[in-house]
Amino acid sequence: MPSKTLPQQNGNSCAAHCTVIAIAELSNNQLCLDQTFAEKTVWPAIQFVSTGGLAPGIDQLAAAKNSDPRKIITETDKISNKAVKAALVCDDSQKTGALVYVTDLATKQGLGSLFNLIKGGGTSTSLTLTDGVFYNASYLMFNGAKAATGTFTGMHNILVTREGGKDYYYNPNENKPGWNLTSDWKVLDNQNGGNHSYVFTGVCVEMKK
Repeated sequence: MPSKTLPQQNGNSCAAHCTVIAIAELSNNQLCLDQTFAEKTVWPAIQFVSTGGLAPGIDQLAAAKNSDPRKIITETDKISNKAVKAALVCDDSQKTGALVYVTDLATKQGLGSLFNLIKGGGTSTSLTLTDGVFYNASYLMFNGAKAATGTFTGMHNILVTREGGKDYYYNPNENKPGWNLTSDWKVLDNQNGGNHSYVFTGVCVEMKK
């Protein structure tokens, strides 16, 4: 069972937390397993950058200081000295299923366009977990214990892995983050004390030795 953790994230630094934890799990680099490093060094380096109105979907994510999965790959190479291999993986069918929950047409179209833009640099596949591989996965976040239409509230990254045929996830915005077993890593209900739920967007960074 994976064991590396950090204290609860500050701001939208979830992807940075997931990145350094995966690197610490997969390599000898334990110095990166530090909250200050994750939030002051990694997080700024992986954030979306505003396009100045050319791509409104990206501009919204940049304003919220969300993380660009393509930049996670570059930062993983840098931190691990390429000891950890990172690659973008996209699942079209999962994207379609996740966007069913988003009722605002402009938001749905923006998220769909963003997925297609990001996918341009990655593999499109029906994603299943592989033992020993970590997935820095992007989720839609919803208010309420179960995802429902009209309750979409933003984006969030959760780290997922499989070990010994069992699936585990790590949610960095819990009060005391830790690794938990799950029977369905693509739909995570009853998170944050039952206040939120998450649905996998179909976009993740695969991290492995």
